[in-house]
Amino acid sequence: MSEPSTATGEALRDGFMAWQCLIRQRAMRRAGGRLSDGMEPLAVAAGGEELGHVRTAIAEKDPEATAALFRHTVKRTHDPRERLDKGLEFLSASYFQKPHRFEPRLFAMFAPDSPGARRLAGDGRCTLVFRQSGRSYRLPSRVARLDPADRFAEALYWHNALFNPALPPDGRRLAFDPVWDEATAFPPVGRG
Repeated sequence: MSEPSTATGEALRDGFMAWQCLIRQRAMRRAGGRLSDGMEPLAVAAGGEELGHVRTAIAEKDPEATAALFRHTVKRTHDPRERLDKGLEFLSASYFQKPHRFEPRLFAMFAPDSPGARRLAGDGRCTLVFRQSGRSYRLPSRVARLDPADRFAEALYWHNALFNPALPPDGRRLAFDPVWDEATAFPPVGRG
């Protein structure tokens, strides 16, 4: 009985990840890495309160090699422009071309004392609302704080350090794990 909703959840997950890869690749290639609306969803608390927009990142299922490359790039130079150029060169190439290689969770980094991050992690759930170019997704998600030594936390930090030379090393790192069977898309996945 649960199989149809699982298939729908899987299709929605696959459609969402393909869309995320597409908009992120465009941002790297055409916009100098600047975030687009579809990368900064509105976080809505379980009670419906809008908590604000969250800058999200996606990571490969096996992020260690890319995290090591980003770490090397950041540590290699103190010139923020050179870091950004090297990061964009890598991310603009083929990095986002295979959506199935990416972890189906989203990640975000916050300031060490961020009340928003504290609230999100404390509640343990929220809905992320993504909108861009006539497409939208509502993703009810479980929220968890990542230990700084977690491989995805490491990948998130070094990815963000490419774009932000003043990134605090002790920032709060959160993972958003969508409940795909409860998620919705407009237009529905497979259309538009």
